[in-house]
Amino acid sequence: MGLLERPNSERGRLRRGRIRERFVRTGVRTSDTPTEERRLMLSRPPHILVTTPESLSVMLAMDSYRRTLRDVETVILDEVHALAGNKRGAHLSLLLESLEELVSRPVVRVGLSATVAPLERVARFVAGGDRPCEIVDARDLRSIRLGVEAPFAGAVAPLPEVARAALAATADVRTALVFTNVRSQAERVALEMGIADGVTEEIHTSRSSDRRIGVHHSALERSVRHRVEAELRAGKLHAVVCSSSLELGVDIGYIDRVIVIGGARGVTSTLQRVGRAGHRPDAVADGLVIAQDRDDIVEAAATRRCIADGRIEEIAVPEAPLDVLAQWMVMSVCYDKRVALDEILATARRALPFARLERDDVVRCARYLSGGGIGGDEAHALRLGFDGDAIYGLGREVCAAYFDNVGTIPDEKHALVRLAGGGDIGRVEEGFVNELRVGEIFVLNGRTLRVKEIGSRGVTVEPFAGRPTVPQWSSHMKGIGPDLAREISDLRAGVARRIPDVRAALDWLRDRYGLEGAEASHVVRYIAQQRAISAIPEPTRPVVEIYRMDRKQVAVFHTCAGRRINETLARGVGARVFAAIGVDTSLTTDDNGFLITLPFGATLPDARWAQMLDPAGFEADVRAGIRSSHMLRNYFRYVANTGLLVLRRAAGRTLRRGTQSWSSGRILEQVAKRDPQFPLLRETWRTVTHDLLDLPGTLAYVASLEGEPRVLHPPAASPFTFGIVTSSFADTVVMEDRATMVEALHDRVLQLLGETDMRVADDEPPRLELRYT
Repeated sequence: MGLLERPNSERGRLRRGRIRERFVRTGVRTSDTPTEERRLMLSRPPHILVTTPESLSVMLAMDSYRRTLRDVETVILDEVHALAGNKRGAHLSLLLESLEELVSRPVVRVGLSATVAPLERVARFVAGGDRPCEIVDARDLRSIRLGVEAPFAGAVAPLPEVARAALAATADVRTALVFTNVRSQAERVALEMGIADGVTEEIHTSRSSDRRIGVHHSALERSVRHRVEAELRAGKLHAVVCSSSLELGVDIGYIDRVIVIGGARGVTSTLQRVGRAGHRPDAVADGLVIAQDRDDIVEAAATRRCIADGRIEEIAVPEAPLDVLAQWMVMSVCYDKRVALDEILATARRALPFARLERDDVVRCARYLSGGGIGGDEAHALRLGFDGDAIYGLGREVCAAYFDNVGTIPDEKHALVRLAGGGDIGRVEEGFVNELRVGEIFVLNGRTLRVKEIGSRGVTVEPFAGRPTVPQWSSHMKGIGPDLAREISDLRAGVARRIPDVRAALDWLRDRYGLEGAEASHVVRYIAQQRAISAIPEPTRPVVEIYRMDRKQVAVFHTCAGRRINETLARGVGARVFAAIGVDTSLTTDDNGFLITLPFGATLPDARWAQMLDPAGFEADVRAGIRSSHMLRNYFRYVANTGLLVLRRAAGRTLRRGTQSWSSGRILEQVAKRDPQFPLLRETWRTVTHDLLDLPGTLAYVASLEGEPRVLHPPAASPFTFGIVTSSFADTVVMEDRATMVEALHDRVLQLLGETDMRVADDEPPRLELRYT
């Protein structure tokens, strides 16, 4: 942006007593932009405006900004892949159509992304309607190198070993990014890298120190994140450990290498992360995956194969999210405009997500937005007027609800973390704070902090030299999709078919997946152990393993289907178990399967477990499983917030989450009984079954199965179950505990198989004389 503002060839020149600007004027309009800067934009509009969908929505609703927006000529949608597949993108598509109605001539739209598929669908999303669109495919302009390293000899790498490997991988470069999949792990890896690098200093102020390693994620304060970005850009930091916060196009300077801890859980995410490196003509994007266990090696190899084949996850555009439609309808009539319902429908249908929008849905949204109650209840919302033919605004005071609650990003309650005697350093989830006690130690901003005080305004902490005593805040673990899961399954099956000819298996891994040395030996040994103690699952023939753990019956389903399908399958199987024996189950899912734990004393025979994936009636069982959980209630609150039914903020104040939950829960109970077609209830079901879970993909999966799954009783937890079993017992981010548990499970497998040679060397294949003892 600085180059645009003051290029060397153009300077302000004195003309008739005033400075005539000949450089390009830029501006940024987001929720963080100070009021004074926003006012300045109105008096001196920038030539180039960088903004967000939420801020664009506010501007389109205000006459003062609408006058300026009439002159817009070009809209550039950067990182379009991050928008097209979610409600934020659906909101933006409606806003662009509103902008088209406002401008004097058609807007030129440009969508940019390094990772989109299918191109035709994303092009239609960018263009909208039937407008012509030209696709420029330049994916072959850059080369990518993705290495794999496994810093362990057994089955899993302790976190300090992972951090030391990451630190060693940064030694021969100037700047590096280290990506993790959850914010809490970013904190722990940064801490361990600092210890390995010999950094022992404590924090005494909120100012930055001379550390060579920084940490960056969305829970840190904006000023802290910006300082880290600036120090990396200036070369003061050698490496930054981050979650997905630096995955997109942030101006952080030149990066030599990207290190991915564990794996990015997707081809697109891998390309985005590794693509941060080598931003220079003819440069190679240099990436390295540091595997934490053997599943990570398999995933990295399969990801590399998908990249070589040009296969990335396809973007699914959400179909007519009605909460987004309702919010946009309110914007369209602020403050006192009147718009015919047919015009609303025609404009919305030009946006790809709403191409098949029904008029009846528009009418239903207009009715509840105009104060239509549920049954005998009083009106629960009054956001606009509706006379049957058109909607109209009700003035500034009524529209205030829109300005206070604009956007589609769910609000999660966070608590402020403040340094004693210093400033704010970040935020953590409210649920994490509720479990904290004074004196306990956790990690934030890459340093250990001791809790000094917990109050209504947040958590006050002080520096502490030592290990954390509590796990970090929980974060949603991103999962791989079905296409990558299928490639993982193909890799497993390919190795299994070639065993016991170990050399043939190693050669095949080298030729197809580029996997050699210790990493290839790890994979062969891993799959050979699984084959010897249980079985290798196939995409159309899953394996169910039955265990007794803590005197409870546990069933592990190995499906090779990807995390979202596994989560959907687990809901349906849980509902079927309840229908069979009347008990609730505990569910745990990962990328390659799911685990069902029955209560103490409850059991099912093998024949019943084998029938759990029967496609007949599976959709009804999934919906029953969702209905009996808290999922529907939680997501109804998010949908009600977006649809302006339950407000998040009023009169400039954020409403208590408990108040929002009570209101949305009460409304949900009413609409479920009296109006099953209520638009926000239908949208909640669509969000849960299509965006959060994958009901269509799940139904296709169970329909593709060739017979019943194989039900087995292994003598110990099989190697493929190590990750999901340990996840069911403990927080996955407490890596020391998980590593200990996995190694204990691995030792038991080795004892059963009589395997004593633990060498995994680069220059010789592993010895695989496996036998039961």
